[in-house]
Amino acid sequence: MIELRLLKQLATFYEYGTLSAAAEVLLISQPTLTRSMKQLEDELGIKLFIRGKNHLSLTATGVRAAEYANQLLNLAEDFETKIKAYDRSLHTISIGYCAPVPQLVMMPLINNIFSGMTISSDMKSDEKFEDNLLQGIYQLAITHYEPENEKLFSKKCGSESLYMSFSQGNPLAFYPQLYLKDLDGLSILLLSQIGFWADMHREKTPNSKYLLQIEESSFIEIAAHSEYPTFTSSYFINRNETMPGRINVKLADPECYTDYYLVCLDSEKKKYEKLFNIVNENTIK
Repeated sequence: MIELRLLKQLATFYEYGTLSAAAEVLLISQPTLTRSMKQLEDELGIKLFIRGKNHLSLTATGVRAAEYANQLLNLAEDFETKIKAYDRSLHTISIGYCAPVPQLVMMPLINNIFSGMTISSDMKSDEKFEDNLLQGIYQLAITHYEPENEKLFSKKCGSESLYMSFSQGNPLAFYPQLYLKDLDGLSILLLSQIGFWADMHREKTPNSKYLLQIEESSFIEIAAHSEYPTFTSSYFINRNETMPGRINVKLADPECYTDYYLVCLDSEKKKYEKLFNIVNENTIK
């Protein structure tokens, strides 16, 4: 059986073209690489190199061998990634959240149902969530769109609308509704980790200055003692959990309303059946 180490060295030589360059990349000496390539030839019983004075190049068979070596190395890397992901899935549930409110609502449910397992979470834009599920990086995800991939199973688990929160003296506070274009150019206080909402805000208000806060406690403190407008959510308004002394105005852009979907691999839906059974379209609202 040919060692992957030798295939890696062959592929690196093919990529960089010289022994010295390949040896430098591989962090080995040039004589060590030379011996390895001779060992590979001996094990295959095939001439892979044309040797000249101070020069080494690949034969046509050597080029093909290097191409096949690259394919095998990619398969080996994929094997390692998938096996590690599978083993991790037996002990850990990794979840991708596309926004803060779904994380706030779903985490207690998931912790309760899967007590005893390690729960890890990640919040970012969900453009790669489907790939992350298919690759085993995530076991569950909350997306702001319904996946169409037949390998995925999804169920609507709620919705959310965005509002702007203004101090009482702000003239925009007296409008029945606003559009994002009405906010373009304002200085807006914003939490830094808000998933897919961040890209949407910046796209629709390119001239606004966002004052990003990492810590929620700092965000609340500044918002409570400043005139800066902030975004808020129908989730908090429905629960009367808004900042006192502020007026909340609904944003009428279609992008400011979203549905949420709980997603897993279709082959794994039995494992998460209990969770899917308790969520419905009003779980996040």
